[in-house]
Amino acid sequence: MKVLITATSFSEVTKEPEERLKEAGHEVIHNPHGRPMTAEELAPLLAEADACGAGVDDFSAPAFAQADRLKVIVKHGAGIDNIDVAECTRRGIVVANVPGANAEAVADMSFALMLAVARHVPLGDRTTKAGQWINAYGVDVHGATLGLLGMGRIGKAAALRGRGFEMRVLAYDPYFDEEFAAEHGVERAASLEQVMKESDFVSVHMPLNERTQGIIDADKIALMKPTAIIVNTARGAIIDEEALAAALEEGRIFGAGLDVYAAEPPTNSRLLRCERAVTMPHNSSNTTGALLGMGNGVTDAILAVFNGERPQHCVNPEVYDAK
Repeated sequence: MKVLITATSFSEVTKEPEERLKEAGHEVIHNPHGRPMTAEELAPLLAEADACGAGVDDFSAPAFAQADRLKVIVKHGAGIDNIDVAECTRRGIVVANVPGANAEAVADMSFALMLAVARHVPLGDRTTKAGQWINAYGVDVHGATLGLLGMGRIGKAAALRGRGFEMRVLAYDPYFDEEFAAEHGVERAASLEQVMKESDFVSVHMPLNERTQGIIDADKIALMKPTAIIVNTARGAIIDEEALAAALEEGRIFGAGLDVYAAEPPTNSRLLRCERAVTMPHNSSNTTGALLGMGNGVTDAILAVFNGERPQHCVNPEVYDAK
């Protein structure tokens, strides 16, 4: 079988997941562009593939136009917003993901961004290396209020880190885990608006879908304290980037820490020119442990399908119901 790997980080840190595919007798083909691909670039590659380990490429319907032999596509991560699951289901292609494999790494990045923004870490590094010695005044993290938008695996991991900083943790999630909250001292917010109003740090951990796209708009950002910081390690399109850029430029909020963007790479984004924003190139999952977990999860799912089994985290089980 031919396995197309579009996730550029799949084999960068550890070769184990790829070696497992090869040891099972399968051919591994890598993303030839070294960046997320368009649907048009994907289409001829998927036409020759039996399975795909998917990155953040554009897996919309046109990508599958010639994918007659494709049996399974597995997201190298949790979010499947870039995959047209309905089109895959229509074609009988199994879609799976590896939720939880990168949760701790992403939660770590969330706090890295909070601390970097709150204490002007990039500015201090840049100016000290340039021979300057400046006083940059920050905001306190310890004892502050951490607002979580989404309390899935990553949100829960962020909550635990917040409690370690003796923060008040306030979380909004339609599927709120009352047992976890009671055990770890997490307060349930009545609304997203409450989180935006009361938090010193807002950390975004929602999936991207029709309901959440652009949900943090100008009106929501206007609710934030002038000393507040927003961090996004989920999906860029959850936040109205123009509204956020305007708030940062006008000093209406203290700052932002961003690892994700509506378009990646964000070559024309105003956010890249905002002094109050700390920006990263979608690197939250790029740790040895997370990449090994995600890679092995992708390999496990692909090998399961090749062996006639259902993968552990199948997101369109109706494919099997149809069969």
